[in-house]
Amino acid sequence: MSFEIEIKAHVYNRNFVIEKMNSIAEYLGHTEKKDTYYHIPKQLVEQTESKTSEEHITVRIRSQIEKNSISENYFTYKKKERQTSTDGVQFEVNVENETFIENPNAMEQFLFDIGGKIAYTKEKIVEHWTYKTQNEELHVELCTVPPLGDFLEIEVIKETQNPEEIAKIKQLEEQLLQECEIPLSQIEPKYYSQMLAGCSVKKVQDSGKSLL
Repeated sequence: MSFEIEIKAHVYNRNFVIEKMNSIAEYLGHTEKKDTYYHIPKQLVEQTESKTSEEHITVRIRSQIEKNSISENYFTYKKKERQTSTDGVQFEVNVENETFIENPNAMEQFLFDIGGKIAYTKEKIVEHWTYKTQNEELHVELCTVPPLGDFLEIEVIKETQNPEEIAKIKQLEEQLLQECEIPLSQIEPKYYSQMLAGCSVKKVQDSGKSLL
């Protein structure tokens, strides 16, 4: 089982971040990712004696195009968990299960047949690097996520969930942000899904105002 320890932060100095990462890390290339998220309903779970709410499982199909224009497809089931460190910084420790799939259409049809529905889509335009320290290797992505803007994502994959090790990795990730002159106040605690949902609500509200 793999654990993904990740932080992401808003980027407002894109060119500086690219120059900095190119000087301290190994550039891996340009990637475009198109993600479709599906909600699969679970059984109703009792919340109180008289109240129930429907839960769902979220899975993702990703189509990924590398610089050589070869498209690859992945199916991902991720259990997300946010943690808050003693200094108040929020970061993610996720259980990630991912596999390559040759035909995403077959997987999508299966998801529909078991009651799944498309929840939302997301696009990422990515420049990515590997940043090595004495003991760790960090994967770094500078992501443009329309319409949200630019983000720097820093992650480390581990096979165990050791609290001391997580704390050390979080510290390394924060240090790398600061090297890129990104203050910790720009760390984004929300998931992209929450941010995109907020954009959709705002778009509807703005549309309503324009009719007044």
